[in-house]
Formats: sequence, structure tokens, C-alpha cells
Amino acid sequence: MQTRRGFIAGASTLALLPTAGFAQSQPAADLIAKAKAERQLVWYTGMVVSQVVRPLAEKFQAKYGIEVRYATAGDSDTVLKITSQARAGKMEVDLFDSPGTSIPPLTKAGLIEPFVPDALAKYAPTFKPQSQLYSGIYALYLTTTYNTDLVKAAEAPKTYDDLLDPKWRGKMVWTDTRAISGPAGFIGNVLSVMGQDKGMAYLRELSKQKIVREPGNQRVILDKVISGQYAIGLMTYNHHAVISRAKEAPIAWVKMEPLVANLGVIALAKGAPHPNAAKLFLEFMFSDDGQKIIAEAGYPPGNPDVPPKDPSIGPVTGNFTSTLLAPEISSQESEPLAGWLKIYDELFK
Repeated sequence: MQTRRGFIAGASTLALLPTAGFAQSQPAADLIAKAKAERQLVWYTGMVVSQVVRPLAEKFQAKYGIEVRYATAGDSDTVLKITSQARAGKMEVDLFDSPGTSIPPLTKAGLIEPFVPDALAKYAPTFKPQSQLYSGIYALYLTTTYNTDLVKAAEAPKTYDDLLDPKWRGKMVWTDTRAISGPAGFIGNVLSVMGQDKGMAYLRELSKQKIVREPGNQRVILDKVISGQYAIGLMTYNHHAVISRAKEAPIAWVKMEPLVANLGVIALAKGAPHPNAAKLFLEFMFSDDGQKIIAEAGYPPGNPDVPPKDPSIGPVTGNFTSTLLAPEISSQESEPLAGWLKIYDELFK
């Protein structure tokens, strides 16, 4: 039996290495026929429509003639909509994606249908949990970024201990979110790597640095660093920094190991009205063609045969270690996240 502790993968790239010996699979003819008979599917998504959602939907429809109806929704809205539809006895959605936080409540409510696309056969175990309740589309990596106009590369913090330098006091910022991708995830990473006693001692010292808490997501925080409002951004996504750097923004990211990894996942709703069309769409999303769209948008795809657009942002091609904080531990009411949030409230607020 896998424990909650088992969902905190150690500082390693091994969990993200591909499974060898698998060729790309093709969807079964029977699945394609049943999917075409359903004619459409409904997808709740938090991904960028112009860069990811629309290109995936259009290419899938062109290939199979099946309409993809998508609606943008954050995780809280997704959970509310799906639970409300289940209570009413009329499920309207087939698929939903998530940064992980919708998985625990919908799992508890029994509203996720287990399914593993055949296309995931060659993916690393990280992207296909034993529960079969979700599939990992990509892993995103949170780390430290800095404004290159304010901080020289040679002076930028390279390690967690470097963040304790007094010169950074009051010049660092992170998002004031209670999600696992915020300060609580940083705390969990530190405790996982350093151990409880040493980790808590480090966090107490770090709290003296007066890290600024700002509302908004990681993109908002990165933009504040880019604008020069702060010199250092903590728990920001490395692929965001690469995208902004390509547009000549004064930003760079640090390979502060281990980085924090969190999955972008997608799942099949229990009682989905178009289950076969949804399953066929998942086969397409995880195929080489689907993952190339993910890569082109600047994300590091989970497909081992599709490299990131910028090789530096993935742990294998970029040669860095990471700690995976899996969706199963993203509930703020349960351990370990509840404990990490308590530490955040006590030390950093």
C-alpha cells in the first residue's frame, strides 16, 4: 500500500526517466468507432487556450472528426461543477485537467473514473500512478529566479544556503498561495531533503530574511521580479523564465537543486457522457503528435520521445534533480500539506 509519504519523491531524476522498449501505440479501431459515434466531448481546462487547448482540440478534430468543447475553469470551479453535476445526476463534463489540487476532493467523492491510455506505456511511472485516477501531461519545475539588471550571474544565489545571505533581506518575493506550488511546497522540499530538525533550523533562519508575500500566481511574481520590484523570486517556474527571457526580459533562473516538481494532470470524470471520445482524446494528447503541441507551447512534455523546446527546463535534458510533490498530497486539510502550511503561517506571516 502506498502511503502519503510515498507521494513525496526524493531528490532524483530517476522517477522521471522513460520506460524503455515501447514503440508508439495506435488507438484500437473499436475505440475509434465508438468515439466517432459519440461525436463530441467536453473538457474543463485551466491550460492556456491559445497555446495548448485550441491547437490540441483542432488537431484532434481534424484527425477524427470529433468536436472538442472546452471551457476554462480553475480547480475550485472544476470541483464545484463536477460535484454539483453528480448531485443532480447529470454529468456534463468528460475530462478535466488540474495542477493537482482537484484530485484529492474528487477522488474522495468518487467522481474520477480510473483509466490509463495505452499511449502512456512508454512514459515514466511518475506520469501514471498506480491508482490510475489521472495521467500526467507534463511536470513543471519551481525554482529561484532573479532580475539580471539587479543581480549579476556570479552573485545570484545558487544554493538554499545562499538565500540566507543578509544582502537578500527584504529583496525576495513569493506568492502568498496555500497551494502546494507555493511556499508550503518550498517548505516540504526543504524538510524532505534536509530532514525535520535541520530543515526546521534552516527555515527559521530563512524567515529572518523577510520574504515578501504577494497575491497572485507564479507568473505574477515573476513579472514583479522582471519589473525590478524585487531582485529574487522564489518558487517560480523555470519555463516561465525561459519564455520571458526569449522576449528579452531581464530574468534568469537558477538550478537550485533539488527543484520542486509538480504535475499537470488530466482525468476522466465518473459517469462521463462521452467516455469513448474522451478516452480517444487522451490517447491523442499523450501521443507524439499531442505532446509536440505541449512542447511547442514551452512546457516540458512527459513523453520521453518529445524533448522540451528548451532542453534546459527538463531534469533529464537539463541535468538537474527535483523533488516531486504529487497531486495526492495537495489537499490543504490533510497531511503533509496541512503541516507545511502551519509552518508557513508560524514563520513567514
